Amino acid sequence: MSIKELKTTSTVANHTGRAPTRRPAKIVMDFVWRPFSAELRWVTVLALVAAVAYSALSIQRFIRFRSAGYDLGIFDQVVRQYSQFAPPYSQIKGPGFNIFGDHFHPIIAVLAPLYWVWDDPRMLGIAMACLLAASVFPVYLFAKPRLGRGPAFLVGAGYLFWWPVQGLVAFDFHEIAFGVPLVAWLIYALDKRSYRAVGALCVALLCVREDMGFVVMAVALIILARCHWRLGASLFALGLGGYLLITGVVIPHFNADNSFGYWQYAELGPTLMAAAAFILAHPLRTVGMLFNNETKQLLWGALLFPLGLLSLGSAYLLLAAPILLSRLLSDRPGTWSTAFQYNAILAPILVLAAVDMLGKLTRRGGRLAGLRTAAPVVFLAGVVAGTLLLPALFPLHQLFTATAWSETAHMRAQQRIVQMVPSGVVVEADDRLVPHLSNRATVGMIGRQPETATWAIVDLSQKDTGGGGDGNFTPKSALELLASKGFVEVHREDAVVLLQRPAATSSSRS
Repeated sequence: MSIKELKTTSTVANHTGRAPTRRPAKIVMDFVWRPFSAELRWVTVLALVAAVAYSALSIQRFIRFRSAGYDLGIFDQVVRQYSQFAPPYSQIKGPGFNIFGDHFHPIIAVLAPLYWVWDDPRMLGIAMACLLAASVFPVYLFAKPRLGRGPAFLVGAGYLFWWPVQGLVAFDFHEIAFGVPLVAWLIYALDKRSYRAVGALCVALLCVREDMGFVVMAVALIILARCHWRLGASLFALGLGGYLLITGVVIPHFNADNSFGYWQYAELGPTLMAAAAFILAHPLRTVGMLFNNETKQLLWGALLFPLGLLSLGSAYLLLAAPILLSRLLSDRPGTWSTAFQYNAILAPILVLAAVDMLGKLTRRGGRLAGLRTAAPVVFLAGVVAGTLLLPALFPLHQLFTATAWSETAHMRAQQRIVQMVPSGVVVEADDRLVPHLSNRATVGMIGRQPETATWAIVDLSQKDTGGGGDGNFTPKSALELLASKGFVEVHREDAVVLLQRPAATSSSRS
């Protein structure tokens, strides 16, 4: 602070009897402009590069018909409903299905104004890219006092392009995209002992997804360990109460068919309390279940070894525990995988936990001081090498292949047949085609609304029609089902079949 500012502060304090406070407008402007300050200028450039790269990957997947109705089409329908001030229905999930009967994620309603700008599913991919890119700021701010500016920047770059973050973008869109920056800021607020911010972020996290209540309980345990008993107990009650309220009251209220089937822990018990009792009674058996499969072992290795196992030494790793437990103890093999969206929210937790431990190891200097730079360099080098050599784990690789933006005959056939479907009709389609219809037709998965649909598209080149559940047919069985409902083929091109139900069309016109 300059001498002039000290004099001004002293004068104000003498006249008012207390130190001056900053005006709310000044606080807001400082927050808005801080990313463009000298301190964060290069971090902002890094975030912009990531936002552009991830937006390009998302758009590329869309134009190449690699996006899916699950989940891009679902969220496109839901956010469009929000943008029209309507209940969040998704026809892809089922006729008149309220999305709160599946998962509780009201936070996605904040994306509704984007659809007033561009009413298109690709807007969600761009929004997700920006959310992920913004999460680099708390990562950098957390790392800088421990490692220094340069190493903190390298950590931020490695984190932002690490495989769990890339994997989320390759999933098209998911509500967990909001959880990634929220968790990163939450750890930063915990580190700064900014407990009001911690409380606010925990409330926001509960609006991302119902199982985030367990993460809030983990936050509470960290605060209780710091002897902040009242706040810790309040947050623990908030997390547990929020989870029980949402899964026991809110979701069943909107799910009249009682088809909420995400509690799949048969080996632990039929309820949360039964599962808790099993874990307490059989701790060694429970630990064994976390590693009893090659897929699970691969996940552990892919998450921990790139960070040199440093994450295991930090208390912040506790935030990852409920996420990993809920996935690896589940009966659903898909949750054990390195694929899909499940790993993204672990990225800020594991990276910041590793930085926390690295800071402790190098705090006193000595022989380990060189790790402050060496460890971030190795981490970032691993991310770069993975992006170049491991496309299955690092999907950004797709942007740099020879066929990245080429158009095939099959893609042209898909596009032409999608355009043949009139706007405003009810249509059933292959999972890969659904997002290309969701902004102008009432579209669902094949077999979900056969009584009301008048058009259908089947892609014979796929192994199944996608979407899972009752609508997951092979192309052959889908054609048989549609034929039994009166659909007839009206056009076929490069293994893409367009069908129409003339009787339903005629009756709807009369």
